[in-house]
Amino acid sequence: MTLSKSSNTIKYCAITSTAALVLIAISLIPVARKAAYWNRCFDKTVSWFNEKDNDLKEWNKESKETIAVSVCNGAVYEPKIDIK
Repeated sequence: MTLSKSSNTIKYCAITSTAALVLIAISLIPVARKAAYWNRCFDKTVSWFNEKDNDLKEWNKESKETIAVSVCNGAVYEPKIDIK
C-alpha cells in the first residue's frame, strides 16, 4: 500500500468515525430529555410528599420514593392518599 492510499484510508476512517459519533449523540437527545423530565417529576413528587409531612409521618424515605417512582412512571394517575 502506498503512502497516499494509507493516508486516504485514515481520512475515510476518521470521517466515518466522526459521523458515527455525531449520529449517536443526536440519537441520545430524546433519551436525555425524557430522563430530565422524569427526574423533575420525581423531585417534585418527593417534595410534595415532604410538604405533606404532617399527614405522612409514618412513611419513611424509601416509601415516599417508591410511590414517587410509581407516579412518574404513570402507574398512579391521581394520587389520593388514605391515611388511617
